[in-house]
Amino acid sequence: MAPGSRGASRLPGIVVLLLAIAGCDRGSPPATPEVRLGQQVIAGRAGDSHQSTAGFLGIPFAEPPVGALRWQAPQPLRAAAARLDATGFAAACYQDSYNNDWYRKVGAAFGAEPVTFVDPPFSEDCLYLNVWTPAPGEDARLPVMVWIHGGANRSGWSFEPNYLGENLAARGNVVVVSIAYRHGVFGFFGHPELDGATNFGLLDQLAALRWVQAHIAAFGGDAENVTIFGESAGAADIGYLTATPMAQGLFRRAISQSGGYQMLERRSVADLEALGKTLGAALPGHPDLAGLRQFDSATILAAANSALKDHDWGPAVDGTTVAGPITAEDLLGVSPVDLLVGTNQDEWFMYVDDDAAALAAAIDGMPAAARGALRALAAAEPAVRRGHDRAVTFANMACPGYLMADAVRRAGGKSWVYRFTRVRPGPGGEQLGAYHGAEIPYVFDTHDAWLAADDADRRLTEAMQQYWVNFARSGDPNGAGLPAWPAYDAESARVMTLGDGLAPQAAPDHALCLEQADALYGAAP
Repeated sequence: MAPGSRGASRLPGIVVLLLAIAGCDRGSPPATPEVRLGQQVIAGRAGDSHQSTAGFLGIPFAEPPVGALRWQAPQPLRAAAARLDATGFAAACYQDSYNNDWYRKVGAAFGAEPVTFVDPPFSEDCLYLNVWTPAPGEDARLPVMVWIHGGANRSGWSFEPNYLGENLAARGNVVVVSIAYRHGVFGFFGHPELDGATNFGLLDQLAALRWVQAHIAAFGGDAENVTIFGESAGAADIGYLTATPMAQGLFRRAISQSGGYQMLERRSVADLEALGKTLGAALPGHPDLAGLRQFDSATILAAANSALKDHDWGPAVDGTTVAGPITAEDLLGVSPVDLLVGTNQDEWFMYVDDDAAALAAAIDGMPAAARGALRALAAAEPAVRRGHDRAVTFANMACPGYLMADAVRRAGGKSWVYRFTRVRPGPGGEQLGAYHGAEIPYVFDTHDAWLAADDADRRLTEAMQQYWVNFARSGDPNGAGLPAWPAYDAESARVMTLGDGLAPQAAPDHALCLEQADALYGAAP
C-alpha cells in the first residue's frame, strides 16, 4: 500500500477550513481560524509573525494515559466536544528539569542567564499535537512535516521555542505538525504483568501519525505526502519507525538530524521488565502493577530517578513495534521511503573533556570487534577531547547515517546526507563548536534572542529551510537558487556541507564505516 493511501477518505463528514474574519474587511488578517472535523469545530489562532498562517495548538490525538491507562498503548479518543479551543499549548509529558538543564548549559556559553529557561506545566495527560498551516483551504494538498522532538527519550516537549512551526509553515508553504509522546519511566517501561508491552512512547508516535493520516487534509495537508523529521532521540525514534512495518502507510519521507544511534541499542523486554521489579521494590509496600498505577506522577518519577538513574531510556525489541535489533543488514520495514540524514561537526564535544579514562570507557562500551578501529580514529586527533568527540559521533551518528542512506537507496528510495558545520560567532561558538542540536533553529527559523547570529546565519537559515521543504515536497532537496546537493552514492559518497558555505565534500570516515559496519551494528549484542 502506498504511503498515505488511507488518508482523507476516512474523514467523517464534510471537512472544510474556515477563516472567520470578525469585524474587518477582506484585506485584513484572519481573526479566528477554524477547522471542522465532522461535527467538531477546532478554533485556532492567527500567527504571531505571519498573520495569514494559522496555528492550532493542543489538539488531543488519544485518550489521556492516566490511571488505569498508565503504561498502556494509547487509546482512541472518545466522543469529542462540539468545539475545541486550540489557541494554547497543552501540558508537556511528565518529566523533570533535564531538558532545560541542557538549554541552560548551551545558554551559559552564550551569556544567557539560567532564569531564561522555564519549564512548562508537566502532566501525564499530554497526548496532544500542534498544527501550523498557511490555511489555504481544503484542496491545497500541501506537503506535511511532522516533528518528533528529542530529549534522550526522557524529556522534551513539542512546543519548545526552537520547535514552533509558524515560520517554517509560512515560508515553506507546508503544513507543520509537532507531536508529544510519553518518555522516561512513563513511555519506555516494562513490568512482568504487562505481558511484553513496553514501547508506549513509540506507540504514541504511531497514534499521532495515524491522526495525521485521518485529519490533516482539513488543515490543507496532503496525507499522501508526509515527512517525519526529528533530532537526537527524535531522530533515533524515526530510525525505529522506518524499521517497523507498523508504520507502513503513515509517511513517505524521513529526515534524521543527529540520530542513528538506535543501531547500537539492544534493549530487550526482559531488560524493561526488570525496571518494573526494581521500581516496585523502591516504593512503599513493594506494589504490583495495579499498585504502581495508584501512585501520583511525581512519586513515580522521583522513584525512577533514584532507583533507575543509570538506565538509558528508549525502545526495546518487543517483536511488534520493534521486531528485532536494527542491524547493518536489516534497516527498513517501511517502503518506499526517501531519507535526508546528517550529523553536526561537533556533536559530542560539549559533553566531554580531555579525560583519557572517559574516552577509554566510552570505547569499551562499544562492540568489542570495533574497539581497535575506534581507538585509532580517536588517536588521529590532536587532543583527547577531539578524539572522544570524533569516535563517539562516528559510531553513534555518522556511520549509521551512511548505512541508512545506502539501505534506502538500495530499496529504491532517494537519500541525501549532510554535515552541519556552522559555528556561531563569539565565545559561545568557540566553546561549543557546531554542537548537538545547533542546526534546529536554522530549520525552523527560531533563533533565540540569546544566540549570537549574523548575516551568515540568516543566509544559512534560508538555504536550510528551502532544502528541507524541497525534500518534503518531492524527496529531493535541490531547487532553484541552491547549490547542487548530490544524492548519496556508496561508491563515491559525498555529503552536503551546511555551514559558512554550502558545498559537497567527500563523506568523512566513509570507508571506515563500511569496513566496520558489521562489527559495530551486527545482530549480536
